[in-house]
Amino acid sequence: MRVAPYSALAGIYDFVMNHVDYHRWANYVALIAEKHGNHTKNIVDFSCGTGSLCVHLEQLGYKVSGCDSSKEMIKVARQKLNAPFWCADMRNAAMQGSPDMILSLYDSMNYLPDNLSWLQSFRSVYSILKPDGLFLFDVSTLHNSIDVFNNYVEKEKSENAGYLRKSRFEKEQQLQINYFEIRYKKFPEVIFCETHKQRIKSVKEIEDLIQQTNFEVLGYYSGFSLQPGGEESERVHFVLKK
Repeated sequence: MRVAPYSALAGIYDFVMNHVDYHRWANYVALIAEKHGNHTKNIVDFSCGTGSLCVHLEQLGYKVSGCDSSKEMIKVARQKLNAPFWCADMRNAAMQGSPDMILSLYDSMNYLPDNLSWLQSFRSVYSILKPDGLFLFDVSTLHNSIDVFNNYVEKEKSENAGYLRKSRFEKEQQLQINYFEIRYKKFPEVIFCETHKQRIKSVKEIEDLIQQTNFEVLGYYSGFSLQPGGEESERVHFVLKK
């Protein structure tokens, strides 16, 4: 059964991502906030998924909320944390109040299909942030797709479900395709099939898009560091200021 991205995956997403150190991610957000922020207290995660990062950020003392384009992921997030969670596309997201910091992490921006979608997202975030507010987002790089996740296969099984993931990179289109087959024990005769497509841009392409916005660039950092990020990085974190 072919289903939309993250609809079937939501139920086992935390199992699939059990290798992710969300405590480390939260500490890195705090490091960026301390280095560049102006007394950051209120953080909104615009690609919150199942809310794991929000949980750890709240433990660090931040007031958090989150939105995601997947209703199924938001349902899981609401079970973890008593905080505002809502379903929205970041290209036209809206909320009450103006946060100190907005996040879009773990490759979420890579899902934007074209330049217009990037610019719409930048404008949406800019309109919501408070003056001097920060936008922290990251991308998986071309290097990561070409050298790490091209022709990658992963298979795991838990007590309640299992999945098969196959990844490939279509270089001419700069398209990372991650295909999932998901089986739930409660639906033994059904295989849920999801195809996730990410448009992988070069750092230079992203720089050019940022220049078309009103954001001030504070830094591009290579994976969880304060070292400059570039095309050779596997992940680059961008810090922008309104």
